[in-house]
Amino acid sequence: MTRLASKLASKLEAPRGPVRDRVLSAALELFAEHGVSGTSLQMIADRVGVAKASVYYQFHTKEDIVSALMNPVFDDIARLVKIAEAVGSVAARRDVAVSGLVELAVRNRDLTAVFFGDPAVDELIRARNEFAAAIDGLDALLTGPAPDDETRVATSIITAGIYGTAINPHLADVPDEELHRLLLETTQRLMVALWPG
Repeated sequence: MTRLASKLASKLEAPRGPVRDRVLSAALELFAEHGVSGTSLQMIADRVGVAKASVYYQFHTKEDIVSALMNPVFDDIARLVKIAEAVGSVAARRDVAVSGLVELAVRNRDLTAVFFGDPAVDELIRARNEFAAAIDGLDALLTGPAPDDETRVATSIITAGIYGTAINPHLADVPDEELHRLLLETTQRLMVALWPG
């Protein structure tokens, strides 16, 4: 098992027991190696060493596996949105949202590395109402009401920069705490330059 899969599998909730854990762990390894689209339920079954029916018993589709891996992250995003929405000004809400986004990206950097930018995952996110609502809520906090094109582009640069930095293989040796501090400080400086008010 890879370091990535071991670390992530330890974070997963597995109400159905060890087979579910093994399926999620194997799926994560294969997603890292082949992408979501390049991984089949049969490949997952082969990696676990069980019949495809055993995988199907736990998860009816590959998308169910991706959802099981991503549910905790989107629960955290939804909580972040609720917290940030309770803050006063647009700038303060944006600060809370960015701070939370940095924390989530660093805490989940291995999972983010597997799923960030994967078209199959992007499609799944848009298809799941609760995932899409969490992302839309976060976007609204970051851009503020009625954003112009400049604000939308700046926000895109910041969010892509946060995720891109968290998953950058050249920064894999930077401890999470240090990466979190540096990424937050740099992002805050960029935000001051982009939105001085």
